[in-house]
Amino acid sequence: MAYEIRGSLWGTLCHDAREPLTGLELRAYRSTGDRATEQAVAADKETFHEIADDERAGAPLAVARVESSGAYVLTIDDKEYDGGALDLDLYVEKPPRPRHDPNAKPRQFALTTVQPRWRQTADTIVAVWEYAVPNRFWCHVLALFGIWTISGRITTCDDGSPIPGAVVSAFDADWLQDDSLGSATTDSTGHYVLTYLASDFRRTPFSPFINVELTEGPDVYAKVTLGGQPIITETQADGRRPGRQNVGHCFCLDLCTDQVVGDPPNTPHWQQVEVFDIHPGNGQPGSTFDALGYADPAGGAYVFGGTVTLRGNCPLTDVGTGHPLKYRFLVGEYTWMGDPDDPASPPTVPPVSLTPVRTQVGATHIGYVFYTDGNSVAQSAPVFVEAGNLDADGFVRVAGMPVTVPMFNPPGSTAVVNVSASNFLRTFDLIELNTHAITSTHPPKKPGGLPKAQAGETLPANEQEPVRRYRVGFEVRDATTDTVTHLDQLDSIIFDNSAVVATLDLEELRLNGCNPLSGATTIHLLHTVDHPHLRSFTVTINNNGGTVHSPPQTPAGAFVAGGYGFRGGASGPHNGTSTGGIPINVAADPACAYSVNLSYVTRRYLDTTQTLQRLYCH
Repeated sequence: MAYEIRGSLWGTLCHDAREPLTGLELRAYRSTGDRATEQAVAADKETFHEIADDERAGAPLAVARVESSGAYVLTIDDKEYDGGALDLDLYVEKPPRPRHDPNAKPRQFALTTVQPRWRQTADTIVAVWEYAVPNRFWCHVLALFGIWTISGRITTCDDGSPIPGAVVSAFDADWLQDDSLGSATTDSTGHYVLTYLASDFRRTPFSPFINVELTEGPDVYAKVTLGGQPIITETQADGRRPGRQNVGHCFCLDLCTDQVVGDPPNTPHWQQVEVFDIHPGNGQPGSTFDALGYADPAGGAYVFGGTVTLRGNCPLTDVGTGHPLKYRFLVGEYTWMGDPDDPASPPTVPPVSLTPVRTQVGATHIGYVFYTDGNSVAQSAPVFVEAGNLDADGFVRVAGMPVTVPMFNPPGSTAVVNVSASNFLRTFDLIELNTHAITSTHPPKKPGGLPKAQAGETLPANEQEPVRRYRVGFEVRDATTDTVTHLDQLDSIIFDNSAVVATLDLEELRLNGCNPLSGATTIHLLHTVDHPHLRSFTVTINNNGGTVHSPPQTPAGAFVAGGYGFRGGASGPHNGTSTGGIPINVAADPACAYSVNLSYVTRRYLDTTQTLQRLYCH
């Protein structure tokens, strides 16, 4: 009657994560000598070693090849075997990794000595033996075959939920070039295993002639994408941090992201406009919005233009009823008590009602859906909310939302996956609000801006853009009963998409833009800058050697906290004697080509500096 040992074999990686020893051989030998029983209960560190050429006498009693699942069946048909202790070895011809040193020779390792606990069945005597090679020993085996490994978990930062289907790419922060070490995809538990070789980080632009890597291992940093979207972006500086430099053959790298969040809280909430918390409300102690609606009033006093991200969470279903939830945003505009569009003061009359946001949204990346493609491979795809996903009342319902995903087999094929609690991982974004669509109801006061011929003039009140102030509401309803379950509101916020009215000239160039100013002792700056939310403006004069004239010689202005009346400045217009504007003494300036530069930036969140320029020769 045959003896049969069943079980599985694994190699241990980070955090006791394991990989199956696919394709390797488990070899069984009759244990001999007086220490067989002692060895059967010995610790791994006392038994694991590489087998010397003369250590095993004769052929093994049985050999089993490990399947892709890690399972094996070792059958002993030797009639002289009596069920005694066995020496179990692992034979590695090729390691279970797609990449390894092709010149590495096969090796055999003693795992342990076991005394199987046999059980009689109808036609076989069976025992079970499960084994995971400890991390330090499995790493040693991989190193002998030239294999370097980075493994770990990718999770959410908020609650440590695993992120499956994420693509982890690792790099070596080299001093000449950053070497790609490879990529791997996380499994359902968020684990990944990335394999690379020494040649991946030791190569240089001069390879194979010169090897300038002076240290043993790479300096590792990583980038992670999910559904094609970046969720973790490290830089070379991360590879220079302690613990990341000169890593060994088996390196554990766990990363978390706040771009994706785990199990959502049960209560819907609108939390942020971009990075600014809306709670506590406008003007209250600790608020990031003041009573007028400016964000970070003590610092940036920001307003918002373009597409603005409204962040928070709406669970797919109500925790009490189990019904799906739907949410929407609503907007209303403040007005003035007296003359409309007064540029001298912000509007103070709150909106009577709020209007649902419908077409005023941009594509919003709200999460990821997980699925299995046509190749039976786990995949993820981003989930976006667009205007087409909103119903007639502006509500979006995420639960059950159909998402078209690529299946890859056959090529170009797709399928529809419906969002559910079991396949969805959210971001923290609720909607991308298109403020252009909201503020465009007001035509510009000065379309086309101020002509250069009018440089230096102060805009009249009817050409100055006023402050546009709004109230924004958030509403959640039970999608089954249409009853309101949650309301929230930001009482005041400033949306502004108006252009800066800016122009620049020199009196001396008004009639002839190519007029050489050789021998001139004074030039006259003509500038106008006007915007309801200007942060600063500066005029400088430069030549190839750098800045020649700067404030306070030249005009400048800047917003200070609370100074909401600051709109810019004007030099004064052209006059009949061409001595208008601001005189600048250039008598000491050497003969050269010069540029007059008017730079300005608004308080719109994430706005960048713009510059106008005029050239002259002196």
